Amino acid sequence: MVRKNKNKVPLPIILIIYAVLLFSIYTSLSTLALGIWGDSVMGRVDSYDSRLDNTDGGVNRSRTISKGYYFSANGKKYKGYVIYSSDEAWPRLKEGETRSEKISYLSFFPYINKPAALTDFSEMGEVAIIYHFLSPIGSFFLLHLVTSTLRKKKTSNISKKKVKETQISHKRSDTNMFCHNCGEKLPEGALFCASCGTKVLNDKPSTCTFCGESIPDNAEFCINCGQAISNDGNLGTNQSVDYQEPKINTESTTNLVGFSDRYRSPEILTAAKESKKTSMGCMWIMVLLPLLGFPLAGLLMDDFPLGEALVIGPGIALIMLVINLFALSRTKKPIWEGTVVNKYSKERSEHNRTEGESDTYSTYIEFTTVITTDSGKKKTIVEKNSGRHMYDYLSVGDRVRYHPKFGTYEKYDKSKDRIIYCNVCSMMNPIRNDRCKRCNNLLFK
Repeated sequence: MVRKNKNKVPLPIILIIYAVLLFSIYTSLSTLALGIWGDSVMGRVDSYDSRLDNTDGGVNRSRTISKGYYFSANGKKYKGYVIYSSDEAWPRLKEGETRSEKISYLSFFPYINKPAALTDFSEMGEVAIIYHFLSPIGSFFLLHLVTSTLRKKKTSNISKKKVKETQISHKRSDTNMFCHNCGEKLPEGALFCASCGTKVLNDKPSTCTFCGESIPDNAEFCINCGQAISNDGNLGTNQSVDYQEPKINTESTTNLVGFSDRYRSPEILTAAKESKKTSMGCMWIMVLLPLLGFPLAGLLMDDFPLGEALVIGPGIALIMLVINLFALSRTKKPIWEGTVVNKYSKERSEHNRTEGESDTYSTYIEFTTVITTDSGKKKTIVEKNSGRHMYDYLSVGDRVRYHPKFGTYEKYDKSKDRIIYCNVCSMMNPIRNDRCKRCNNLLFK
């Protein structure tokens, strides 16, 4: 039997999570909408059941109430079914017997309806009102969290391409055994030469003085260019690896001025296709979940009428489809170039309202970078608080190029920069890097 990967969440579980969260959002929002904008009409309850949750609960014992009803609105008959917890204990209905009860519904969409007692703010209490207000917010947050986690996981699986580091198998056995001044042999652990008194240099540099690459502890050779590292931090004379001119030196003087043509390389085009596939996959998940989840909930859940589910599910799916298609269409737009003409920051405030407490206001800084394209259009980059990456990276007068396939910006003159942004994943990299340290794609140099 083949074992499944424990780190991989099965698709049915993901679909169930989405369906539960979407249903929670619908339940709370529909209750609030009915309480605020709902009309009421007398309906008839034609099925009723009251089940004890706790037989030892005392007088006001908690019960699970299931109730089926029908009503007429706008000349048409509608049905509904709800399940809720209450201490309500009606007598059982006899065969063919009905009871009258006030039903709340939306006049423009009567399929959304509930017994008026469940939507009356004065009846449900403060705790229930707070719950219905906070539940959609929490559910939306969880939906965003699940979606972001799935995206990051897929991106991580694609981008886990580790750069193979050259491992040096041969180490010098004579390191620090002779004085670099007089050549006298030194005992192990000596700090000064017994012959001339010169201090023994044991510290090795943290970076290669030739190519600038970081050097691991106790390394005898640079893993980037192969140069031997001596104890005084200079290049050694004994080289076991043939020297090759590192690319970083030539690129630092030539390829850092001007827009890169790497956006047309097969590797980058492949990365763009993978990014598009990921976006398409997320789009179909967001479309299929409500399209299938709501009808499924209507079949399995007693308090969610099937007719209502068949209307709401496709409606939400259509909205998700339009939003995602619009986002994907932006990636097909042509590359444009422009010049940064202005940068400014503003302090803004936002309203924070807490139940039972006075209203409060919090402030944040909004950073705006204004770009005028070569065609005369105005583009803005708006960032908030510490997320001011482009605001700090770009200066007034900089020429920039926008890559719609990735939604990222490229600077024309990078010769004075110490960092460069990856146009595929937006990761900040040292300017000396040729590839992104996170996604391993080519940097636009």
